[in-house]
Amino acid sequence: MALGRNLLRPWLPNKAMQIKKPFHFMKFLKGSRGFSMIEILIASTLGVIVLGVMVSMFVQEDKIIQRQSEHTDIRAKGRHLIKVLAKEIRMAGFGLPPDVGVTDISATDSVTFLVNLDDVRTSTPPGAAGTNAVTLGDSTITVVNGSGFSDGDDIVIYDPSFRVYELNTVSGSPAATTIPLGSTVASTYTYTSNSRLVTVNQYNTVIIYQDGTAVKKSIDGTITTIISDPSISALTFTYDSATAAGVDKIGITLTMVDPNNASLGVIEFNSDVSLRNSS
Repeated sequence: MALGRNLLRPWLPNKAMQIKKPFHFMKFLKGSRGFSMIEILIASTLGVIVLGVMVSMFVQEDKIIQRQSEHTDIRAKGRHLIKVLAKEIRMAGFGLPPDVGVTDISATDSVTFLVNLDDVRTSTPPGAAGTNAVTLGDSTITVVNGSGFSDGDDIVIYDPSFRVYELNTVSGSPAATTIPLGSTVASTYTYTSNSRLVTVNQYNTVIIYQDGTAVKKSIDGTITTIISDPSISALTFTYDSATAAGVDKIGITLTMVDPNNASLGVIEFNSDVSLRNSS
């Protein structure tokens, strides 16, 4: 009998060969446990916290980019303005005799100078050495061509031989070869062997100054704005001489501050301008 049982055993199915019962998914779902209300609240809270942190990081990054952009914008404006100011001041004395340029250095936030903006000029007719081109007390001056001048013009009369000059005005309508003067001539100008003419040049009075958060320019009383920006804090001019007549170089310092974020600090721009008309 034992032998018979051994012969029959291979035909009996083992555990691996036994047919398993089918898996019922719906029964599994019915038997599984869902999330509790507390678990859902905790998950929601964590989600809100993570989302808030992400939004805060995005906002901070956006502010940093905006500040950097504003800072860069202010620097660009400052560099542009300092170049414009240097160009304007370098015109001091243009079209005028040597050393005729800066006239007022009393204020640190403004500079006043003379310039021949329209390049209007003439001279007296050439004469023999020892004769007078202009005599003390004259109310008119004889010139080669007075057509470029007008009533009310400011003029400078200059003797290149002795390097002396005086300021005057045109009073009345100039003729072709005569300019009427607003005041009588203060000196006698005599021809020499080295210089046989006296020059007459028109000039304009230019003032560049700070007015609040704007930098303005006045030409013979007519005011224009060079630039207006809320970041402009201070404009300072320095000079290499204690007197206006001795100025050869002007220092410009422009200070700008971001009006929306003073914590970025002060941005300072500097330039030194050598006057072209200095001796």
